[in-house]
Amino acid sequence: MQSVPFEIKEVHGGFSEARGAAYVEGDALVLEVQTSLLGLFPRPPRAYRVELVDLEEVRHKRGLRRDRVTIRTRPLDRITGVPGAGQGELCLFVKRSHRAALDTLLDRLDLWRTTE
Repeated sequence: MQSVPFEIKEVHGGFSEARGAAYVEGDALVLEVQTSLLGLFPRPPRAYRVELVDLEEVRHKRGLRRDRVTIRTRPLDRITGVPGAGQGELCLFVKRSHRAALDTLLDRLDLWRTTE
């Protein structure tokens, strides 16, 4: 499956920025994230796996320049390790140019959730 590039705002109180890619692999949503302090000192990328059964809600809001995807997990601690996540919720911002890949990813998540 094609990955969807994203960015996360308000990481480490606004002192860091995070960019990454999201894709579905098996029964998990994989978020590969690379943070950089002040945009100057990048850290090695890190992968976070969120089991699809732990996804409580995935909201998508279209915008003129970028879309916002909010991921909420059922046990709050499933996503708290991801930079920018808080209280079991993570907001990803996807550029408009990657909307087709995002729609494919969201369709895959919806398809999986309807078979529950």
